[in-house]
Amino acid sequence: MFGTGSVSYEVQSRREGRWRIEGAYTDQESALSAARSQLAASGVEEAKVVKFRTIAGLSLETVILHKTAPQAPRKGMTLGGTAEGAPLCRTPDDLRGFESRVVIGRLLRPYLDAQRITPTELLHSWPLFRRFEEQGALLGAAIHAAARHHADIHGVSHAVRARELRQLVEAVVGAARDALAERRRLPRFDPDDLSGTSDRIEEAVGPAGHDALFLILLCQHLEAGGPLAGKLDLLLAMMGEDAEPRHLALLDGVVADIMGSADTVKELLGAQPSLHAGLCALADGLFDRDPDPALAPMAGSLRRVCRLALQGRAPQSRAVLLERLRQSIAGEQPLDRRDAKADGMLAHDLADRLKGADGALLGGAAVEKALDRRLLRHRQSVLRAQGMHDIADRLSGR
Repeated sequence: MFGTGSVSYEVQSRREGRWRIEGAYTDQESALSAARSQLAASGVEEAKVVKFRTIAGLSLETVILHKTAPQAPRKGMTLGGTAEGAPLCRTPDDLRGFESRVVIGRLLRPYLDAQRITPTELLHSWPLFRRFEEQGALLGAAIHAAARHHADIHGVSHAVRARELRQLVEAVVGAARDALAERRRLPRFDPDDLSGTSDRIEEAVGPAGHDALFLILLCQHLEAGGPLAGKLDLLLAMMGEDAEPRHLALLDGVVADIMGSADTVKELLGAQPSLHAGLCALADGLFDRDPDPALAPMAGSLRRVCRLALQGRAPQSRAVLLERLRQSIAGEQPLDRRDAKADGMLAHDLADRLKGADGALLGGAAVEKALDRRLLRHRQSVLRAQGMHDIADRLSGR
């Protein structure tokens, strides 16, 4: 009795995380054919056909096709590190926590950097996690690496622990999947009014569900940021002087994830001529010293992160940057590849640079141990170059 109404079809494609309309059709087969063609086009991640039907003034919308473009698995994509320090997560919130994300970032670093995403985004964005699952064995490899670590440290069953971890992952990403399905009904995320955003979130899911949904909405907002450096700019714009502590903590967590990317930090440090120069620039930033004119200028965003860390407003980012300092000092790379013999002198210079006005060493005992280790290696290399291998070995207690 309502008549046949009108029917139309819209083809949409998703590129670089953003949906756009490719065309409108009156014929279903033409729309489906156009969508399949989009799936074969370069850069298209997903395509869908939406059917619009108008009856008696009512508009009905139905998705009749929604497919993901097939992607060849990346060759050689393997784990980027170990699961050392992986916390014994028992709840979804444990898996979302800082210590857990640090390990996720280490294990999945090659993949995360290739996709230009953070561990927080991987856990809170269903499309990003679904793409990650398409890598095949990478998720399983990460889960089993953590399960083996837990078995070794805590004496739990490897198989049981792997099953528990997979269930936790499914619970966390399941929340992101459900949120995507309800995207149109979710509270609006306003980066200029985080307090209002939180009020709407708590009205929708209550205080207990606030942080998880806040991060899901935040990750959707970060889609517009592009590379990690661009996402960092979006995050810092929300970390002003009037930001509430609970928002600072959540935003700092994602900033810390970004600081976990060595490639991104290197980019933000600028074109430094050597590892020594890069570490000196980072130390100066963490002390909020005036930039050294002899060094390449650091990106303003990284200097802002360092200032927030010094103020105590970004403790997670500070912890990650200090660990990056420690790892770089303890590593095998010469402080200046152009003159490896100068490593000892440069290490002493770096040690002075790492001291604050009170004489305390940035990073404390852990960084001091890393400096001692580097100086020991340098002394051993000098002795071995002179043929005194036995003395060099005795220095290391062999």
